[in-house]
Amino acid sequence: MTNATEWTGPPPGPRTGSLRLPGRDARLRPIGIALMAAACGIAIELALPGVPPPARHALIILLLAMIGWTLTPLDDTFVAVAAAVAMAVVVIRRPETLFATLGNQLIWLLLASFLLAAAFRASGAADRLVALATARLRSVRALAYALTAIMLATAFLIPSTSGRAAMMVPAYAAIAQHCPGRRLRTAFALLFPTAILLSAFASPLGAGAHLLAVEMTARLSGTGIGYLGWVAFGLPFAVLSAFLSTEAILRLFLTPEERGDRLPPLPGGTGGTPLRRQPVLWIAAAVVLGWLTEPVHGLDPTILAVLGALAVFCPGVAPLPFRDALRQADLGLLLFLAATICLADGMMASGLHEWLVATVFRPLQRGELSPPAILALVTALALLSHLVIHSRTARVSILLPPVLILARSAGIDPVIAMLATVSATGFCQTLMISAKPVALFGGMAESGYGAGDLARLSAVLLPLHFLLILLFATVGWPVIGAVLALP
Repeated sequence: MTNATEWTGPPPGPRTGSLRLPGRDARLRPIGIALMAAACGIAIELALPGVPPPARHALIILLLAMIGWTLTPLDDTFVAVAAAVAMAVVVIRRPETLFATLGNQLIWLLLASFLLAAAFRASGAADRLVALATARLRSVRALAYALTAIMLATAFLIPSTSGRAAMMVPAYAAIAQHCPGRRLRTAFALLFPTAILLSAFASPLGAGAHLLAVEMTARLSGTGIGYLGWVAFGLPFAVLSAFLSTEAILRLFLTPEERGDRLPPLPGGTGGTPLRRQPVLWIAAAVVLGWLTEPVHGLDPTILAVLGALAVFCPGVAPLPFRDALRQADLGLLLFLAATICLADGMMASGLHEWLVATVFRPLQRGELSPPAILALVTALALLSHLVIHSRTARVSILLPPVLILARSAGIDPVIAMLATVSATGFCQTLMISAKPVALFGGMAESGYGAGDLARLSAVLLPLHFLLILLFATVGWPVIGAVLALP
């Protein structure tokens, strides 16, 4: 099996392209978008004279950011930083607010996690786990479930779905070489990105959007959720979501005979350094255990992550130089998170969130929509958002603030509303451009899949996840929170 250390570039950051409207002259699009943005800004200024100027300006900045994320080819991080600069200078009027976000503990937590993930990838532990699984579980069904479990475990360590996808490419390439037919290769090609994307919800580090959601929920609703709390809510959902999707792929794309076929063991299952003698694996496990037991020892999760990152790069332990690991850190995601924290600060400082509650959502509440109906509406919008907004972090940035405000107005627990929104935005398997892992495995030459395969899979998984999210939001998460006394 190809060693994971051959992939040395950083995991891709937020998307660098956006939805392109077919049949339009590309030269006219920038002019049209600029006119639309100007018209929106003028309309807000003229139509809302009673709103305080800071709130109006914050609303204009957020609207322009949404236009930049959804209708332009501008990089998501570029748009977020530009909006954050405008928010700090025009609304908050304290530029140091923007600079201070880079010192936020979530930025340091994400950076330390990127360093741990780089060491884990370079150690080749993932290759060894996959090879051991194929050596003992050679039927297609058993192998599919074993791979899903491995990818679920990596969500607790690697804070990027793109990084996890790149790490698993050698494993898929080795499996594809031993698949006797195209149908089997297509099924495994679909399995990898699906399991990676859906299992991410198990951990707050499974995706950068999760850390952003935690920060925005704390700032806009005053309700926090720790590492252990997220795992208690997210792990049961992620396990059920990932394994149900695995079964759906097996049944949609393979016959019963193909599901029972046996594959030869992959190279790498024996020889080399045993897993039990790899210090990086044990240090990473100790960090995760420290995060889970935070209520017992009281140590800050970010400090634990930084200590773990320093430990794996001690002499005699590090599988790669520290500078190489720093190069693999996703700087774009770090800046995106810092910028969106500044945007949330601007909403709070300007009073925009209070105005939205009073003007938009209280009339909606008077329309006698029940909390389950509101959760169903939020879930549906979040599930479909990947068709337009091709970045998980951008989807959370756009959808979560109004959802939290609506939840507050409707008497819905903000943590439940946040979990429903984030879990729904994690579904993005309909289009090749909706998620980088989907595009990565779909482009694996003849081993990949096409748009028709994704549409067929999404037709089953999208309604399945809609029902699953509603079940957890109305029954599962409230029960878990009550039993474990979590917010």
